Amino acid sequence: MQAFERNGLSRRRMLAMAGFSMSAALFRVRAPAAAKEGIVPTMVHAAAVAKITTSPLRRNISVLEGSGGNIAVLTGRDGKLLVEAGFAVSRPAIKDALSSINSDPIRHPINTHWHTDHTDGNAWLHESGAEITAHETTRNVSPWTHVSRDGTGHFPLRRQEHCP
Repeated sequence: MQAFERNGLSRRRMLAMAGFSMSAALFRVRAPAAAKEGIVPTMVHAAAVAKITTSPLRRNISVLEGSGGNIAVLTGRDGKLLVEAGFAVSRPAIKDALSSINSDPIRHPINTHWHTDHTDGNAWLHESGAEITAHETTRNVSPWTHVSRDGTGHFPLRRQEHCP
């Protein structure tokens, strides 16, 4: 004990340093799962098993939550207008949630921006007869031509007719 104190290291200080070292070892920064397989595959896997919940907001406006970004739904005389398309892997759950609102067809999906959790469902929406709308920037900086900033998210290429 005197040896520690002669070197300027008290027992209290040594215990504090040991505790800090143990804490640092226990709570070391670990790479998130997204870093291992890439952000896009991680999001797609999560969306594939996500439960879609429908929340009525007001009159004919609802929101679907669970497939990446939220999907706003406006019902009208000519069918449904969606703000965002969600992930394609969530299609069955999204369709079930939309059916719980009413049986009207989806006529007008709108993409607010190019992120894949907002545009990945464009293909099935287009194939069901919907006309996709988006700002030209969403089309020009879109997943069919884009790689994520960190380089781990290679967005899948889409056929031109699935673009907004």
